[in-house]
Amino acid sequence: MISEIEYKVLSILNDNWKNLDEISNELNIDKYKVLRTLGFLREKELIELREEKIKRYELSEIGKKYLKEGLPERRLLNLLKEKKELNLEELNEYFNKDELSFSLGFLRKNGAIKIENGKVIYIRDIETYERYLENIDENTIKLFKGRKGIIEEKEETIYYAKINDKGKEILKNYKPEEYIEKYTKEVIDKKIYKNKKFRPYDIRINIEEENIGRYNPYLEFLDKIREELISMGFKEMDKYSMIVSHFWDLDSLFIPQDHPAGDISIMDAFYIKNIQYIEDFPKDLFENVKNTQLKYFKIFDENISKRTMLISHDTAISAKTLLNAEKPGKYFLIEKVFRYDTIDAKHFIEFNQLEGIVLDDNLTFLDLLGILKELVLNVVKAKNVKFYPAYFPFTEPSVEVYAEHPKLGWIEVGGAGVFREELLRQFSIDYPVLAWGLGVDRLATIYLNINDIRELHTRNIKKLQE
Repeated sequence: MISEIEYKVLSILNDNWKNLDEISNELNIDKYKVLRTLGFLREKELIELREEKIKRYELSEIGKKYLKEGLPERRLLNLLKEKKELNLEELNEYFNKDELSFSLGFLRKNGAIKIENGKVIYIRDIETYERYLENIDENTIKLFKGRKGIIEEKEETIYYAKINDKGKEILKNYKPEEYIEKYTKEVIDKKIYKNKKFRPYDIRINIEEENIGRYNPYLEFLDKIREELISMGFKEMDKYSMIVSHFWDLDSLFIPQDHPAGDISIMDAFYIKNIQYIEDFPKDLFENVKNTQLKYFKIFDENISKRTMLISHDTAISAKTLLNAEKPGKYFLIEKVFRYDTIDAKHFIEFNQLEGIVLDDNLTFLDLLGILKELVLNVVKAKNVKFYPAYFPFTEPSVEVYAEHPKLGWIEVGGAGVFREELLRQFSIDYPVLAWGLGVDRLATIYLNINDIRELHTRNIKKLQE
């Protein structure tokens, strides 16, 4: 017996081969359903089914970009037409190394430019080959054969089917029969299965793979950190704000406004242009911090304290949390912070930071090191961890935390320490508080085994699907 869809497919087949797309279009049925049906018909020996492997070519993402914006040699030539001449070093701002190397060679070979005394000089306009990217044919493939990454070669399977004598005989005697498509509660409750058959499935049929979505591996890593910390009894802080006052970011953490650490933080921070001042703090705490600053550092400017900035470290949120923290208590936060920096494999102007504090009587510095070691070795899966003595204005003693990256070697992943008594006294706390701030993005490079922090923010869908 054959199903209704099998009958439809059989009825349009004849002694000549038809390909999958032709059958799908003629029946207006999804081609994967048609392919599955052809598989059933072949198993029932009602059709002949064959496949052919063919190569096809299409533009890569870079190729599509070049089609839209112009090939590097065209963009370089247009730039030189406007500027007449440019230093070789200046061109590095517009093109990457491979683009620039090919473009200079191509244009020089074809008499469009000359290079003298480190300068690239415009001579004349010439044809470049963007128009060949619009329709990929033999000429396109030939022109771009030596240039990697513009045209991609892909293998495609084409399926062909035709009916045989047994199939023709079945068509003559066909009587419709309904199959149960899904095993539902209704099928059980109404005992539909007693009068109908379940549709059979052949799991051996080859169908085209689908590029399905997946959760971003970096976000998976962040969720793993959250799950691990919650399993260790930590609560997530809820006072995060991307925009904070200088008071929370620096002053409340026992950093004097004229201290070198404060100067460095000011230099590295992003300040808000159109909102100069903000009062996001309790007045009584503000007075406590003001009095502490005047007592120990003899200086405090209320206008500086109210300046508006992008949060530069999540320790500011730890300070907020201290206002209503319970003892004993364990708190953590994974959120973005922002610092002006030179972007490279280990640095970015925004990054996630893992902030944590633990409050209880009789806590020691060794307790802090144990927590950090657990996080870096067992959660992040770093090969090793080590600690170096450090100085932070708001903790004493303090350490810098280093983790071993499989390819980059030892990298600094954060700092930690025990909050100073002077800081805690502002919040009326008279017991130890352990604190740390770890660069989650750097930890993610270890966990995900990548060599460049910028890969965490890639928009390369293919890479994310790997």
